[in-house]
Parts: sequence; C-alpha cells; structure tokens
Amino acid sequence: MDTITLTRKALLYAMALSLIVGVSAFGPARAATVTLQPTKDNTLYEPIAPDGFVDMSDGAGPTMFTGKVKDADADPGTGTRPAVRRAVLAFNVAGNLPAGSTINSVQLTLYADKVGLTTTFNVSLHRLLADWGEGTSNTGNSQQGRGEPPTPGDATWRHTFYPDRFWSIAGGVYSLTASATKAVGNTGFYTWGSTSGLVADVQSWLNNPSQNFGWIVVGTETTIQTTKRFATRESTGQTSGVSWKPRLVIDYTPLVISGACCQGPACTVQTPAACLGLPGVYQGDGTTCSPNPCFVATGACCAGNGTCSVLSQSSCTGGGGVYQGDGSACAAVDCPIQLTPYLDPLPIPGVATPVIGSAGGAATYNITMREFEQRLHSQLPPTRVWGYHDGVAALGTPGPVIEARAGQPVTVNWINDIRDFATGVPRRTNHYLDVDVQQDASGNVCIMGAEDAAKTVGHLHGGHVPAIYDGYPEATFLPGDPPVPYIYPNNQQASTLWFHDHALGITRLNVYMGLAGLYLLRDPVDDAINLPTGQYEIPLVIQDRKFNPDGTLKYPPMYMDHWFGDKVMINGKVWPYLDVKRGKYRFRLLNGSGSRVYTLALRPPSGTLSFTVIGNEGSLLGAPARGVGSLTIGPGERYDVVVDFAGFANGDEILLQNSAGAPYPNGPVDLTQVMKFRVTNQAGDTDPVPDVLRAIERLDPAQAVQARDFRLKQSGADGCGRSMWEINGLGWNDIVEYPQLDTIEIWRFINDSGVVHPMHMHLVMFQVLDRDGFTKDAGGAIIPNGRPQPPAAEEGGWKDTALVGPNEILRVIARFDDYKGKYAYHCHILEHEDHEMMRQFQTVKCGDGEIDPTEACDAGAANGTAASCCSAACTIVAAGTPCSDGNACTLNDQCQAGACVSGPAIAPPGEVPNLSLSADQSTLTWNPIPGAPAGTVFDVARGLASQLPVGAGASETCLATAVPATSATDGDRPGVGQVFWYLVRGRHPCGTGTYGYATANGVPTAERLTPACP
Repeated sequence: MDTITLTRKALLYAMALSLIVGVSAFGPARAATVTLQPTKDNTLYEPIAPDGFVDMSDGAGPTMFTGKVKDADADPGTGTRPAVRRAVLAFNVAGNLPAGSTINSVQLTLYADKVGLTTTFNVSLHRLLADWGEGTSNTGNSQQGRGEPPTPGDATWRHTFYPDRFWSIAGGVYSLTASATKAVGNTGFYTWGSTSGLVADVQSWLNNPSQNFGWIVVGTETTIQTTKRFATRESTGQTSGVSWKPRLVIDYTPLVISGACCQGPACTVQTPAACLGLPGVYQGDGTTCSPNPCFVATGACCAGNGTCSVLSQSSCTGGGGVYQGDGSACAAVDCPIQLTPYLDPLPIPGVATPVIGSAGGAATYNITMREFEQRLHSQLPPTRVWGYHDGVAALGTPGPVIEARAGQPVTVNWINDIRDFATGVPRRTNHYLDVDVQQDASGNVCIMGAEDAAKTVGHLHGGHVPAIYDGYPEATFLPGDPPVPYIYPNNQQASTLWFHDHALGITRLNVYMGLAGLYLLRDPVDDAINLPTGQYEIPLVIQDRKFNPDGTLKYPPMYMDHWFGDKVMINGKVWPYLDVKRGKYRFRLLNGSGSRVYTLALRPPSGTLSFTVIGNEGSLLGAPARGVGSLTIGPGERYDVVVDFAGFANGDEILLQNSAGAPYPNGPVDLTQVMKFRVTNQAGDTDPVPDVLRAIERLDPAQAVQARDFRLKQSGADGCGRSMWEINGLGWNDIVEYPQLDTIEIWRFINDSGVVHPMHMHLVMFQVLDRDGFTKDAGGAIIPNGRPQPPAAEEGGWKDTALVGPNEILRVIARFDDYKGKYAYHCHILEHEDHEMMRQFQTVKCGDGEIDPTEACDAGAANGTAASCCSAACTIVAAGTPCSDGNACTLNDQCQAGACVSGPAIAPPGEVPNLSLSADQSTLTWNPIPGAPAGTVFDVARGLASQLPVGAGASETCLATAVPATSATDGDRPGVGQVFWYLVRGRHPCGTGTYGYATANGVPTAERLTPACP
C-alpha cells in the first residue's frame, strides 16, 4: 500500500469519505496473480460390459478422460453403446488467496496428450455440487481408457468416495450450466479463457471454501469416439520445458484491511494504523459501524443452572456463563442445565410383586400408573414424572421389571390413577405436558387422537398376544376408569420385552413422562446356558431428557418431527456410574428414547473393550457375536450383551459413550456421555460365554406367500399444513394388509427420506434378510442397487424392530400365527408414530367359519374336512340344501332355518341392546331384534361383576341356551356384596354359533371371544 502523509483536516475528510463510500480512503489495493495446480484430479468411468459393469477409477494416474469411448458394450443385448468418461479436478483457492479478495479473471490450461480423433469437439467445465475423492488407483502407462479398480476414497461413476458414499446421480452431480467451453482437436495446450462463469465459480470457492468441489470436465457425449485425454497433476510430461500439469491462473484484488474504530461511543471505519493514531480502539478486520460496536453490547447469558439473563459478553463469561451473542434474547434461547456426569450410582429396577401367584410364574399383577416426583440427578430438584407401580416397590421410572416364564400366562390389571401430584385431581382433562391440539378449518384435531388428557393404554412391546391384549392405540382409558385386565400367554421364546404406553396421538408424551418398564421372559433353554445372572445381570434402559431450571421436564408445546434431550438417563438416573467386579456382566440394553439413536462404545483407560452380543429382541442368537466394537441401537430396539471387566485393575474407569448423530445418521453428534463403569478389586463372574446359545429356525424366503413394499417418507400434510410422516402415503385408518394366519410373508421397508426409521411390527418377531441401496428413475420409481447385504452377526436373531437407513431397503421375513385381529406397525421414533407413520394390518384365517374382510364367504371345516369358502369362488349348493354342514349358499342367497333360501343375505344378529331386569330380580327381558331372520334364538351367559372381563382368572356360566323367546329366568341370587352381570347373544338361525360382537372402543371384549354356551 502506498504511504501518504495527511494533514489532520485531510485525515478527517478521508474518514468521512470512508463512511460514505464504504471503502478505505488510504489508496486502492493492487491486483495480484497466482498460479495453482490441482489438489486432486480423477476420471469417472461409466461401468461397461467388458469390465463386468464394475466401478473403475484412476486417482493417482497421469491422465484423465472426457467424452465417449468407442466399441465399449455398455448394454449387452441392445448393441454397442459407448461408455462416457468425465474428468474431475479441484484447486485450493481459499488456501492460496487472501480472504475477501475480488476475483478479476480466471484461466484454466489443460494439456491434451492423446485424442481419439483429431476432429474438434467441445469440452465444457461445470461446477461440481458434491465432494469426491482421489485414491491410489493408477493406470500408470497402460491403455488407461478402461481405468483401474478403485481403492478406498476414490471417486467413480457411482461413488463420491468408494466404497460406501455415492453420488445422488450417477456420473457426478454438477451445475447443468457450463462455466466455460473450449473446442479441443489435436494434442496440445488448451486454455479455457476467463468467463463470467469461471470467475463466479472461483469467487464462490474463495468466499465459501466448504462448497469448493472443483469442476467436472464434460466432453461431447452425443456420439462415439469423442474422447480427449488430458494430463493430470501426476503427469511428468512437458513440451519445450513447459509442464503438462493442469494450471489455474487467477488474477485478483486483495481486500483492503479495515475495521470499526472506536473513539468513545463514536465509530468510524479505519485501517488498524490509522485507528491507533487517532487514538482509537480497533475492533477487528472487517468490522463495521452498523451496529455500533462502540456501545457496550448485551445479549442472552446462560448460567449453569439453566437460567438466562441479559449481560455483556465480558460480564457473562466472567461469571462462568455462556454468552449467546449480541442482541440475543432469553426468550429465544434454550439454556441447558449443567450437571456433573457420573455423580450418582446406577439404580437397578426391582422385580414387580404379583397379587396372585409368584414372580417368574403364572401370576396376576396390579400395575398402577401414577404421577410422582423423582430425583433424576443429585444436582436437580425433584422432577414430576409418571410411572408404573406394583403397589410394593418404591415409586420410580422406569417401572419395576415383570419377570415371566414361557408357557406361564401373566395377567396385568392396568390401572390408570394419574392424578395431579399437587392437587390429587385425576388428569381426565389436563395432561401434565402441553398437548398439541391444533385444529384444522373444520374443527378436527390435526394430530389424530391427540387429547389434553392422561389417557393411556399399555402395550407389551414384542409380546405375541391376542389383539385385544396388544394395547390397541384407540383402546385408551382415563384416570378413574375401571382396571383393564390384559392376559399375556407368554407362548414365545425367552426374550427382553418391555411395556410402554401406546395412546393414539400422545404416545411420545406419555413415554417421555416415564411410562415404560421391562418384561423379562425366561425359558429352559435360557436357564441351561451358563450366562451371568443374579447381581451380574443388569437392565440398562437408555432414555434422553431435557430439563427446565426448576427440574421439570422440558418438551415443546407444539409438535416437532424429532425431539432430543441433552442428557442421557439410565434406569431413571442422569449419567450414572456402576461399580463392577472384575468379571462378566449381562446387560439388557433397551433404547427407550423417543427419537434418539445411539451408537454405543466402551472406552477403557487403555486398550480396547468390546461387546459380546448374545441376543436381540426376540431371543438369544444362535452363537455369540464377539468383538463388537460399537453397537447402534434405535428407539424400541433391545440388545442382550455380555461385557467382561476381568482384565482391568482396581480403580479403572470405563466410559460408555455415544457417537450417533441426531437425527441419525447425518445430524450432529450433540451428546456423547452415557454412563461410567468403575472397576473394583473384587472377582466376578469369569465363566466363558458358550459358543452355542440356542437353535434358531431360519424362515425360508421361498415359503413366503406374500411380499409387501412399504415406502417411508414425508408424503402428505395434516390439516394444519404440517408435513406428515407416512407409510405408502397412507395413515392409521387405511387398512389394506391382511396377512393370512399360518403363512410367511416378506416385508420390504423402503426409506425414501433423509433420516433413519426404526420399523416395529406388532404380534410377530421377524428375521432381517438383507439391506440394499436404491436410486429413483425420472418418475420417482424405486430402483434397487441389486447388491443386498446380509445383516451383521449381532442382528442375526429374532427381532421386532430394525433400523432402515436413508435411501435404504430393509427386507424382513415373518410368520403370522395364532391370533386374528388388528395390529399396529410403525416407525418407533415416537414423534413420527404420533403423526401418521403408524398403520394397521389385520390377520385373517381361511376356514374358521368367520367372514374376514378379504373373504366373500367362509364356511369353515366342511363335513369333517379342512375345506372352506374364502373367496368369491364359493362352493355353490342348490336352494334347500342344508347350510349348517359347512358348505355355502350362493352369494345372493341366505341361510335361514337351516337351509339355503333365495333372497338377500342377512348378517348374523348383533348382541342385544337395552337389556332390562325385572323388579323381582329373577326374570330378564330384552327387546326383539328388528329384521332378524326367522328362527333367531338367544344364549344367556352370567358371571360376577367383580371378575370382569372373563379370562382374567374367572369364567362365565351359561344360564340358557337357544332360547326362542325374549326372556329368561335366573333362580340364583348373588352373595353378599356381589353383583351378577348378564350377556344375551343373538344366535344365527343356521345354528353355526356365529355371534355379532359388541365392542368397547372398537375392540371386542374378552368374554365375547369365549362364549360359555355351546
């Protein structure tokens, strides 16, 4: 810069001028020129038949290609189609030019050292829109047009970085508008002269270095034999002493260094030297006077306890706070509470105590949902939570563990007694958290099922149970409603199950409040294996939470696609520690978070420590997966693992840490700490983990009778204009999948979104077949890559939840058996589940005598055979033929008085409404059924009201069978304090025993599924 002597008057004038025109008044900057060589270059080879359509590259080679080669059969069977070659190269602009410089001109020179034809063809430069790599592949002095197999990090036609990162469009993602074009003929130097496009590219790379992906060099691709070969940065060739390497010449004007200068509260823009001579206080290069930095700026300051105040930056940081920026407001800032990690011991959930039977056997439990306060960290005030309580153990979330045994049924009486902790008033109309109940223009709640109430319904996640006990999301009940008995048959293998709330529209809120608990199912196979048990078998329920300064749970009042806590809670304690003996522990891992995926790893003070995975959600593996260094576990997933602390010394500390981004997989890693293990000097369990765990029946894909596709994406909007997560563009009420019982199906989940979806199926356990990537054609149709990968060893058992990554296809196989009815399947990110990424399938059975939605008729077993009528192709019998023998009338006939009669079909009568009991308490009367077929008869059942519903350890009595009238007599009297209930059923006149079921909340109740009368 020129040196200029100024009088004080001239200096003041210069300062004023600088404020007016926005540039320094101390002379213009001089232009400069820099010549750069590429930092990387490569060739993208379109896969061709002679190479078996495999990927090729030439990262370290001396040449790069553009255009189309000749005689390269890219598509056998359709004739010869030449393959395309495209060169890529990049230069480090920001590392060689001063920041803020202005680019004046740009010239790129390449040397064409070989051409297919000397004919002139256009070669264009296009700005690349994605990063790519240069590996060690090298064609050397070979033909080079075919390339070499790629090495890790190489760019290929399909890969940005071989082998696991891909272009979103094969052949490179780049701007379709050429930055410059040059006609290239014979060999020699060619220069793409400065164009506005080249200048704009280089200027943008200087201003935004993270977006500098270089150029792709595209030749003429509309005809064959247009290839032009250019020298790369690895080339040693030269002509008359001039190197053939690519060179980029940039002419630029550096930024004049200036900044805001403070003289008290007055601000002017000066060079550093001029500011010092005023005298003034220089605020830094590039600073301006708007806003005026000479005033003391203030902003939001987050204290360690989560509170916020407005302070200057120096005052904030001096007091140990975290400054949120000048002008920031506390209302717009989320101040995290600072808690000391690993301060509290890990709680171990107790085993639930039954009211009938014993834990680990056939038993009945009274499990009450309650609101209470729990200290989740010793530095936090008590937090208001909800939890499950057995009436014996101390209140806590997660609730007590239910120990069960295969083949030994368990009955749970679910009791909703959620009351405001401060007032004791049942929360029938006010949830503890804010519920998003926004309505659309028609007055409908935009999130289906959302209600500002503590409605609940328990779901045994992973339980193979009848539909009425599955926790149907609409079968909710409120605080103060009668207990709801659920019977869990436990006719499945030993496994790690868990129970949580499943209320439609507010599952995310109820589980976040704490409604979760473990259910451990054991069997003789599990018993016989010498695995750690007792004090060495510990559940780890992993959840994330965020807190307000007063210790209350923080959750947004409006729906969000994801919600992530900033603290990890294990078994109800934030960042706990566990003292372990020097030996093996069996940990039952459960990810009970709403949205967060964890990638867990053990970090010892030295060396390595890995997981031995012995089981998935549904059972033990066939053999242990040893040496698993990291374990990714999505919401709802469980892993059964063994960790061996035998090799560590007394006092060693091992951290359990997380490295998964949020949202997974591409979000930032915002939370790493999970818990700590502290090794003691005591010896523990040192028995080896067996090499064989249990036999696993492998389902054969060839036996599948149905294959279904489920596309996962945001494909619709609710009535409030917010995007919804959907499955195949359908929602909760759209039932189109009807698996046939006793059959095997393959379900293919296709994740057409940018975040992971942990997909969960009710009723069944499945096996993961494989995962594959995919692309989409111009119409959006899915095109699998055709390279399916089998699951890792740790995922090789029975599962009920599995992760589907972005742009990934997950195939699972399952057998549907035992129970008919409606079941849910959904993404287990609870925020997605609550906003339509949950649908229903309905299991059906051919030949059971009941007409399912997929059937036109179903006659059941006919004449002692397994014959049935389950489609429109019914077995037709003549009018007058007996219809109670299992055959079918015509579809236009009806079964009346035991024979087929012409006329419209009449459905079986429903259960009788308006039952009344006479004053003498001995005679029951009921109303006739309008339009009932002639000959309709009635069955009457009776039981004790205290034992409703039937199936919860009680039974009903058949009082009268096939009564033709509308009344019946009961000569018995209930005992003191007892009340009889009665149920009258209308029986079809054909005598088939088919009943019309009344329902509670859309679900048939238990006694209606087990009629006492024949």
